[in-house]
Amino acid sequence: MNALDSALYPDLFAAGGLIAAMELASEKKNLDLGRLYSHYASEPGRLVTAGLDSSRGRASVQLGSQSRTFYVAIRGDGFTWAEGATDDLGDLIEALAAWRDGISIGDFVEKFHFMTPGRLARIRESGDPVPAQWNWLRTAEEFHDERSLVEAFYADGRFNRFFPILSHGALRLRSVGLQQKAREVSVTPLSGGSYRVENLRLLDSAFPESLKKALDVASEVLVSDE
Repeated sequence: MNALDSALYPDLFAAGGLIAAMELASEKKNLDLGRLYSHYASEPGRLVTAGLDSSRGRASVQLGSQSRTFYVAIRGDGFTWAEGATDDLGDLIEALAAWRDGISIGDFVEKFHFMTPGRLARIRESGDPVPAQWNWLRTAEEFHDERSLVEAFYADGRFNRFFPILSHGALRLRSVGLQQKAREVSVTPLSGGSYRVENLRLLDSAFPESLKKALDVASEVLVSDE
């Protein structure tokens, strides 16, 4: 707490920290946030954070240092349900409790105007997010440099039911619905036309020398447990 301005968060300092203040506020409102956990940083300037788990992802809270701000993000498996910021601890508590109680994403952002839904949130809640994610990666201008890699895997046809993610130039494909033992592969183009194909569940890597071979290796990884 020493890195924060006590004038911005007098309630947090009085309670003894973010977690304690959130627990106190939830008790006063008779709301259940479940088990709260926190990562207190001792280094100067680091922000205090708090988190809680729900059946629809993990919510994290971070404090602003220049103004009284509670930044909150609710993330699912590879996507964002909602994120936003408020200066009212009570509003934050009510939003988190409502989310844990199962409020729909539409009602959630309508009731708590400081929260913004993630791009895939409504699709994830009501249907299959995989086609929408493929379409986004294939059309968004921000992924222009990776377009040929994405198109090659999409056109192959063996990967269209897996959820695709682009991260630092690598294409990651993950099975949907198997949270604990999900099949997941990462494909990274290397210099000279070769590729690194990683089985992220087994932490095993192969280095095929062509895109065609990379497609075959990735397919073997994703269907090996089926």
